[in-house]
Amino acid sequence: MPVQTVTKPRAAPRKPRYLELADDLRGQILGGDLPLADQFPTESVLCARYGVSRFTVREALRTLQTEGLIQRKRGSGTVIQPAAARGGALHQPLSNVGEILQYARDTKVVFQRDGSGPLPRKLAEQIEGAAAGRWARFYGVRSGSGVDTPIAFTEAYVHPDLAGIADAIDLREPTLFKQLERLGKLNIARVTQDIQAVAASAEIAQALGIARRSPCLRILRCYGDDSGRVIEISASHHPGNRFAYAMHIEVER
Repeated sequence: MPVQTVTKPRAAPRKPRYLELADDLRGQILGGDLPLADQFPTESVLCARYGVSRFTVREALRTLQTEGLIQRKRGSGTVIQPAAARGGALHQPLSNVGEILQYARDTKVVFQRDGSGPLPRKLAEQIEGAAAGRWARFYGVRSGSGVDTPIAFTEAYVHPDLAGIADAIDLREPTLFKQLERLGKLNIARVTQDIQAVAASAEIAQALGIARRSPCLRILRCYGDDSGRVIEISASHHPGNRFAYAMHIEVER
């Protein structure tokens, strides 16, 4: 079971320029600002437009090609891959807090409140710290921008100590943890991600319009504050043919 821990530093170092460029181009591709029929900007055009070196452009394009968003052919230039060619899946990097927030901005969800109660046993077994008490539960179906087909069913649980804050959460906002930070004057210092292939339950299957026990990618996130307390737990279930997880790993020399 792969586990990734993302720590939010006090002053995060700036992201490499090629990743910033890749982020911008990815947003344009997924947002439809670069139509499939149009010629993708050449390396020279991108260098001039963004004021970066050819090396930076090539690294950014290599990142997008690895994610399956574009195809590069010598002598033919760069083309955007149609959704069908990349399995109809949303390719999304979720390797740090900034990318989680970008994912939330690029998609849409309306959460619903579902009372409170003990954590489900399967979730309680996988988190650090005390899991007792009645956690406020929220759930919602997330879809891509301009696309009605669901890409994830998310259920989230807020720590019992924050019951009053949970009652004040705006269900229309795309994330809960940023509201917990703001309303509770907290600081999210650590995010742990657990990524696992699971079978869709009856509830998840119905919400996503898939067959029961269909393969899903579950991303379980635990958001911890400065004291190490887990204040929110979220479990997002993505249908296997609608979502691809992408992660950038920097090689230290």
